[in-house]
Amino acid sequence: MKFILTVTFFLAISGSRAQDSQHGAVIELPPDYITRIDKKLNGVDDQLSRQSAKYIKSLSRQEEKIFKSLAAFDSSAALEDVKQKYAQLSQQFNNAGSRVDRLLTGNYLPGIDSLATSLRFLKEAGNLVSKTKDIQQQLGSSLQNLQQLQSRLNEAENIQQYVQQRQQQLKQLLSNYSNLPKGVSKYFGKYQREAFYYSQQLQEYRQVLNEPDKLIAKTLAVLQNVPAFSSFWQKHSILAQLFPTPDHYGTPQALAGLQTRAGVQQVLQQQLALPATNGANANPAQYLQQQIQQAQGELSKLKDKLNQLGINSGGSSDMTVPEHFTPNPEKTKSFLKRIQLGSNFSTQRSGQYFPTRVDIAVTAAYRLSEKVQAGIGLSSKLGLGQNWKNIRVTGESLGARVFAEWKAPDLFKTNSRLMSSLWLYAGAEMNHHRTIESLADFKNYTNWSKNALAGLSKKYSMRSPLKKGKKMLGTVSFLFDFLHRRNIPATPAFVWRVGYEF
Repeated sequence: MKFILTVTFFLAISGSRAQDSQHGAVIELPPDYITRIDKKLNGVDDQLSRQSAKYIKSLSRQEEKIFKSLAAFDSSAALEDVKQKYAQLSQQFNNAGSRVDRLLTGNYLPGIDSLATSLRFLKEAGNLVSKTKDIQQQLGSSLQNLQQLQSRLNEAENIQQYVQQRQQQLKQLLSNYSNLPKGVSKYFGKYQREAFYYSQQLQEYRQVLNEPDKLIAKTLAVLQNVPAFSSFWQKHSILAQLFPTPDHYGTPQALAGLQTRAGVQQVLQQQLALPATNGANANPAQYLQQQIQQAQGELSKLKDKLNQLGINSGGSSDMTVPEHFTPNPEKTKSFLKRIQLGSNFSTQRSGQYFPTRVDIAVTAAYRLSEKVQAGIGLSSKLGLGQNWKNIRVTGESLGARVFAEWKAPDLFKTNSRLMSSLWLYAGAEMNHHRTIESLADFKNYTNWSKNALAGLSKKYSMRSPLKKGKKMLGTVSFLFDFLHRRNIPATPAFVWRVGYEF
């Protein structure tokens, strides 16, 4: 998702040369700098809270159904207080928002490290930052909000680990029964899917925080040119705390007391039990490299075995995902990020009733999955006249449409680029062709022509003509109108369209 913490501030250098030599450049913050940071932080925090509450509630409901169905199947099965366990998880997550954890805890996120270190620097930079007492307090509040967000992320990761352990416990419990009722298997499958999507949702947030925004990257690039910030980063960033820089780093004093390369090789020759075939003058570095390569080979074999068992290198288990379950990557995205905007146009030759026309439409589709999307659109037909000698731009009609698209299946397993770019299209359209004298004309059903379209669309990647370096999708559609004969006058049977998706 890109670094969601979008901030903008303007770095201005002011003052006399005497002042610059003493204090350096003055960093001036715009009035809305803190407000925009808080808005973004609160937005991420709200999304994380809503999604966590949603998944905790769903997981609790599915597990409760599992035990109820199991009790109906086996009266001796012990019922567990499921609601209390998940209520405790929810309470722990809510309490995480009221405390401030150290940013050093949890997974290391470079995006949070960069933003937190820059906020602390701006708060403590003294004369290097042009600020008032109110701005200084706001900087401290923003830093606290960022730390609270990290606390919620840490608690969400704890919930994720609990759910993974809980899945293994439930799976072990259900494995003791043979011929389980379908209800138990169904609810356990739903539990596994919800747990999987919650894990994916957290991964999405981590990726969002790890991908720096262009403006943030430019800002940090400017700050890195400030000697005071570079020094502050080396001492106070999370990365510096994980890997502290030795004193006098980069100077001859830092090398004092360190062993030479020849001395290290001599110690290795004495300590390592080298094979006799290598001789007395064996190269210990070469021997270590051979051993590391062998160890990597063994680790690769173990990784393959773990993958066969369903455990990936990230620590999560794919064994918890039901068989024949295909994850939907769109499910973890927000509503706006699942909207696909587009436009298309087509032309029609002049006839007895209408001039040459250009049909222009704008559409908005909601991606249900990577292979299915449904949407709506508005269109307008512009008349261009009867021929080149009689060009006249007129408004011919207004229209509305609904449509759905499915990615065409590769039935013959060709794995070709053509098949991977084909989509099946189905849609219904209505167009108003009469002169509009009042809004009541739209209510007259007979004033509308109806179209039922179906066909194929090809989508291909192309460069955006509006923004350099940005990619977009081009579309070419060939459709058949099943209702073309019912319209008076008759509309074309075949329709072709070209367009773009943004």
